[in-house]
Parts: sequence; structure tokens; C-alpha cells
Amino acid sequence: MPPNNALADPLVASSYFSPEGGEAYKPLRDAMVAQAAAMGYEVATMTEHGIIWADDQDPFGHVGGATYARLTFKVNYRVFESFGKTLGARYDDLVRATGVGCIIRNYNTVLKRQVRYPDCLLTAVRISEVQPDRYYAITTMWSYQQQAIVAECSGDIGFFDYSKNKPANLLEYGGVYADLHRELCERSKNSNELYSQWVADHPKSGKRAKL
Repeated sequence: MPPNNALADPLVASSYFSPEGGEAYKPLRDAMVAQAAAMGYEVATMTEHGIIWADDQDPFGHVGGATYARLTFKVNYRVFESFGKTLGARYDDLVRATGVGCIIRNYNTVLKRQVRYPDCLLTAVRISEVQPDRYYAITTMWSYQQQAIVAECSGDIGFFDYSKNKPANLLEYGGVYADLHRELCERSKNSNELYSQWVADHPKSGKRAKL
């Protein structure tokens, strides 16, 4: 981890915008990615967002709620993209909402710390529970500068048949949809095992989002 004054230079502090992500940010990034992975968050779908001074801050000078919502949708869309290999040709139905697709049924975001420019956020998802017509996910954001979780969103994503205008039970649809359900169950199982172990290893970590 860089010394305390490594980010004192304003240009270095915003170097997460540079093509390589900034040398000073590499150890900060590596530490947060490692922590998220140990907690059961999926590395393959993680996203990163460098805070933009004019776009992300509110009049009080800290990152506003709309930014956290955008980042939640951004990383969860990557989760949808991870379904592509299993769904094959049916993936176009999902992203174009012409057949069985996804719909965010509800979500709740808790802001844990203030974030100000300059900073860069890591966002990751872990699937906590799977049912035939939906799955539940925890979306969490880490600040590189603070080396801590700054926001957490819990919610559920439903499967919906847009061609029939009704919820879709993946097991009833069978085929690649049943395959997707099995895949999500396995991903959830792996995530929950890692998360439970992390909680056991860090008993003083405080209250976390429920599984």
C-alpha cells in the first residue's frame, strides 16, 4: 500500500483516469479486489468507476445517491451478460426483452460512508439466493482511497417473459433456462460458502447485508 502522502499530488490522486489506472492505485485496487473475492463476490463481473468531479458530486461536495444507483445497474448488467454462455442464442431474447429476460423487482441501497472526489469505486455482486423465477443479489461498493465499503444494495431480479407479459419460471421453461437456474444455484452456493467463512474469520466486521 502506498505511503499516506502518495495521493497528496492532485494529479496522482486522479490518476485512476489514466490508461493503466494509476500506479498509486494499483495496491489499493488489488487489496479491495482480493477482499471482495474472499467475501464471495464474483470477480468476473466486477466494475470500476472513477469518481468524476462534475458529474458524480452533489452541491454538498460528496457523491450523490444517483451515482450509486447507476453503478448498481451497471454491474448487474454485467451479471446479465454472464448468462450469455449458458443461454446461447436465447441471450438476444434477454437483452432485447423479446422473450425471457430480467427485470429488477426491487432494491434498497444503504450508504455507509461519504465519498468525495478524487476517488475510485469497485462494485461487485454476490448472488445470495436463487428461486425458479428470481434471484437475490447483494451489490457492494468499495472506496479505494478509504479501503472500505461505502455503499451496499440488496434486491431481487426476476425473470420475465416479455413476449407473454408474465413472470417466467426457469425450471418450467426447461432447456437452457433450466441450465441457467442450475448455474445460478451453484454460483450462489459458492458465494455463500465464501461469505460465511469470511464472516467467521472477521467477527468484528460489523453487520453485513443478509444472505
